[in-house]
Amino acid sequence: MTVQNIKSGTEVEQSGTEKVRRAGKSHVDYWTPRLKKRSYAWDGKTVEIPEWQVRVAHLGRREWFNCGTPNKAAAADKARRIYLSLISKGWPGTLQEFKPDMQVSKDGCTVGEFLDQVKAVSGLKPVTYEIYAKKFRSLVAGVFKIDGGKAKHDYVNGGYKAWLEKVHAVRLDKLPPDRINDWKVRELKAASNNPLQLKHTSVTLRSILLSSKALFSPKIRKHLTLTLPSPLPLEGVTLPEAGKCRYKSEINPAVILIAAKRELADGIQGENQELNPRPELFKILLLALGVGLRRDEIDKLQWKQIQWDRNAIRVEVTEHASTKSADSEADVDVDPGLLEILKTYLPKPGHGSPFVIESPIQPRPWSTRNHHYRCNRLFKETVNWLHGKGLTARNALHALRKEFGSQICAQAGIYAASVALRHSSITLTRDYYLDKKQPAFFAVSKMMQEPPNEEQQPVKPATHAA
Repeated sequence: MTVQNIKSGTEVEQSGTEKVRRAGKSHVDYWTPRLKKRSYAWDGKTVEIPEWQVRVAHLGRREWFNCGTPNKAAAADKARRIYLSLISKGWPGTLQEFKPDMQVSKDGCTVGEFLDQVKAVSGLKPVTYEIYAKKFRSLVAGVFKIDGGKAKHDYVNGGYKAWLEKVHAVRLDKLPPDRINDWKVRELKAASNNPLQLKHTSVTLRSILLSSKALFSPKIRKHLTLTLPSPLPLEGVTLPEAGKCRYKSEINPAVILIAAKRELADGIQGENQELNPRPELFKILLLALGVGLRRDEIDKLQWKQIQWDRNAIRVEVTEHASTKSADSEADVDVDPGLLEILKTYLPKPGHGSPFVIESPIQPRPWSTRNHHYRCNRLFKETVNWLHGKGLTARNALHALRKEFGSQICAQAGIYAASVALRHSSITLTRDYYLDKKQPAFFAVSKMMQEPPNEEQQPVKPATHAA
């Protein structure tokens, strides 16, 4: 177990009875052993530089800094200040202060320098920034054909780092709108022979371009001190038409729920076949289909968020998770019978997990690279179970949420469905989340049935003017 001393910035690692002190990066003790006196060859001799130097890594980039002093204590303090500057200002501001000879030219900046400053000053949520940055890197790699192959997914041996450095080294002024548009057209043409592939490509490109455009929004640009090219990289680049991916129901809720109760809750499958009950999978399915919660909301839901007396579940920001947006924070009405089922799994006071779905994995609210789920293994097992029942949707859990919205719409209308799903716009509910439950058609076949007890009226032939 590692415990950090807030005042000194040091960490104490405890193993049994032994204690080993470790300094955090914000403390000079961390940097003292990392100082180097570099040397160079001159006239056949090796010459050592008298000043201490340090190599600092941040966001996939490494740079040597001359601490400017032969005093080791002073050099360690400067190394610490360099690191703290990188955290608060990013690379551009730090280079300007500690390495002015390497400042970005007034003509522009690189992709890496731009992303560093956006991260430092934009105010975006860390997870949101990572999504935008990842998609912008995909755009840059596509435009310049920087293909790292399988090696770019190697986070251990440096393959990803090498690919990242190539992408970050691209200058923004080499990424004009017409070049991005050419890449977009090239990708669409490559998929044009297959209508389904063309639709998938259009959706992907639209997502990449939307996220990339967001990085250059006026709200972000007003905080930047870097010189951006004119025109901006995505200025005037249009989004491909992708159509509406409207939800198409393939679920019979009654069949799914009955099978879940037999197999997951009771552990019964067919005649004379017993299974081990899977209560966590059963609870996940109830919360997705019966309450319409998102995956992260199910993952972090705590028993204290259930309003037993009001038959509601409160979706709110907690110490372990935030909500998707401000509109996502609300109370959701729940079937009283469903809550009675959940109450049978409620642990005794002072015992069990505070989370509705039990998992040995602890939440990681600080994770920014991707969405971290405590119950990721349980989610995968639930999805596999749903696929075994005939669901073909790749994200079967989200299909249950959409089915929940469709059922609410059939019962109480689209406005009630939008409120239950906690959408910011009723348009989003209509375009993507609802499948009509009542068929609407012109009953032609019924009209063609002849009246049994009435004289048939002759059909007059149509007359045509000569």
